[in-house]
Amino acid sequence: MIMPDHWIRRWGEQGGVQPFLPEQVNSASYDLRVGTHWICPTRDPEEFTSGHVKLFPGEVVLASTVEYVNIPRSVACDLKLKSTLGRLWINHSLAGWCDPGFEGQITLELQNLGPEPFVLEAGRRIAQLIFIKMESEPEVAYGEEGSHSHYQGQTGTTRARA
Repeated sequence: MIMPDHWIRRWGEQGGVQPFLPEQVNSASYDLRVGTHWICPTRDPEEFTSGHVKLFPGEVVLASTVEYVNIPRSVACDLKLKSTLGRLWINHSLAGWCDPGFEGQITLELQNLGPEPFVLEAGRRIAQLIFIKMESEPEVAYGEEGSHSHYQGQTGTTRARA
């Protein structure tokens, strides 16, 4: 079952997301904004010190959300790129799942599939979290002992951890 706006609003007001902005609540999702920290494997990190990044055709960057989320044990989340960005040829199909119990900023994998450079401004609404109620809570949630979680509590853009 997908959770509705009133559940999302209550989750946010009770500290499920920091900062919580009521205007980012949709009927069945919560909008997330892109932060100011980017990692690109083919460019010098000094190029990413401003409040925006220019993504060239075919280029991939890692970025993080502004928001720090705390996903309840009874819910999993599907992360989807905002459709407007998809229509501008930006892709986020490499990962997009938050297990029950995940806590942290979310790292995004973004690729420009279009023919033109695309400027991504920090603070732009970039993705939506869709909350899916679990049939029951898991025996071991993300971040708990025995879960083998690599990214619990992450802040900023996080590279792969083995």
